Amino acid sequence: MSNNGKQIRSVNAVEDWVTILDKFPPELEMQFQKVYGDDPEVIEERRNSIKRLAEKFATKYKRWNEMSIVRAPARVNLMGRHIDHQGGFINTIAINKEILLAFSGRKDERINIKNTDPAQFSGHTLEPSSILDVSLYTDWISFTVSDSVKALNRKYPGDWSLYILAIYYRIQMHFSDRKLNGLDCMVGGNISVGSGLSSSSALGVAFAKALLKVNKTQISDKVLIELTGESELFLGFHGGKGDQAAIVSAQKGMVSKIGFFPFHISDISPFPDDLKIIIAFSGLSAKKGGAIKSIYNQRVASYKIAFRMLQKMCDKIQLMAHVRDLTPSRIGLTSKEILSLLAQLPKAPTRKDISEYFEGEDNELLATWFRTHEDPGNYDLIGTILFGISECNRSESFHEILRNKDMDKISTFINASHNGDRLKGVELVIDKLVEGDSCLTEIPGKYACSTKDIDTMVDIVNSVPGTFGAQIAGAGMGGNIVVLAKNGVADNVLTELRKKYYEVKDISFDAHSCVPVAGAGILEKPSK
Repeated sequence: MSNNGKQIRSVNAVEDWVTILDKFPPELEMQFQKVYGDDPEVIEERRNSIKRLAEKFATKYKRWNEMSIVRAPARVNLMGRHIDHQGGFINTIAINKEILLAFSGRKDERINIKNTDPAQFSGHTLEPSSILDVSLYTDWISFTVSDSVKALNRKYPGDWSLYILAIYYRIQMHFSDRKLNGLDCMVGGNISVGSGLSSSSALGVAFAKALLKVNKTQISDKVLIELTGESELFLGFHGGKGDQAAIVSAQKGMVSKIGFFPFHISDISPFPDDLKIIIAFSGLSAKKGGAIKSIYNQRVASYKIAFRMLQKMCDKIQLMAHVRDLTPSRIGLTSKEILSLLAQLPKAPTRKDISEYFEGEDNELLATWFRTHEDPGNYDLIGTILFGISECNRSESFHEILRNKDMDKISTFINASHNGDRLKGVELVIDKLVEGDSCLTEIPGKYACSTKDIDTMVDIVNSVPGTFGAQIAGAGMGGNIVVLAKNGVADNVLTELRKKYYEVKDISFDAHSCVPVAGAGILEKPSK
């Protein structure tokens, strides 16, 4: 497999794929090992999944068609949640759960998408230019906020075909001097929707790589991350590009420290071989739509509003561009000075209060930010931006701490991070924080995007000796938790979750250990 999208030679007919995957020659096994590692069970499970996808493709499309397969893995963020869109670092791995997409090119623009789970994801035939004409717009943002795009989202809320169209339109606008050809697709995989493991971002990256391949076009990983990240504006998500960056740039067995504005990989180091990553599903999907999308966008807007207010208060902050710039090492203020500034922000303001604060200034910006979400009544500006500043502080030093295996500090960081997401977390009294001497990395803030069940799971896991912390896996409001534990206690963690969570709630057990794998790539045919 290739992680940079380059391909030596594609397997041709569908039957060739099935035969090669069935025989699994040594050269193909070596490709799998470069992606998934040396665990024979992991390799065998992935081989069978890819083979089933090829067989499924053959039942829906012409068996003699040229066909390729692309994979895009789930991502796990060990530290740096809710801050990629604020310039903060993320510390990520990709894991052996992934979206698989078998495809063949077409000579027209038609996109046929089918899924191995048609009951959940019905098939579609899409004619992109007949649905929307992206050529009428000169920039992506204007297109995504147009009435026609909004109407399409209202007509098919949350439909998976919109994620495909979002990628197509974004890449088509990027290559505005040519008309992109379409493709026939069969999509499968083992990343559950709403799991907090970025299934939608993985689907977007996989489809983007397929679309670029059938159009014989190559772009850098940086541009791929930018385009796939920006595509989410089409669906009304005003977040960052951290998921796409992790999915595209991951390396097998490694932890990546990734920064933004500009995008860069700051550091890479091996995931400690004496630690284990466990993911456990809460039973509640956090699908990006409706109320969840509104909460997600409201938190991002709170960052922007609070940051703009702080710029009005402090000359130093006027020179800063992102929340990540408000950490002590970047802005040159002490933690106490930063907390003192946050204490001056209005407490639980309404939209009316916020508008009056700016005294008629920034009306256009405020209107833009308010449009992204439903009115929550009151905005927790202090809790949100305090979480962001503290998380940026934690995420910037986490990679070095992990490399040095300072497990006490890692546990402190993970617990503080999740406490900032608890629905009933540590009481946030900003005035008391100003009077105290707490380090910012130990202050949770209050982002409040967890759930009661997620918090229960985290508490169960943290009671197991040898566990170094647990936290929500993604943007929150459901999905999985991510657990960091010693190798030897992983089974104990799974046993405790089964007994104290899954059996108590009477839901299917869905927790297991994962391995760090390579980022998105296209399967290659072994040379003869």
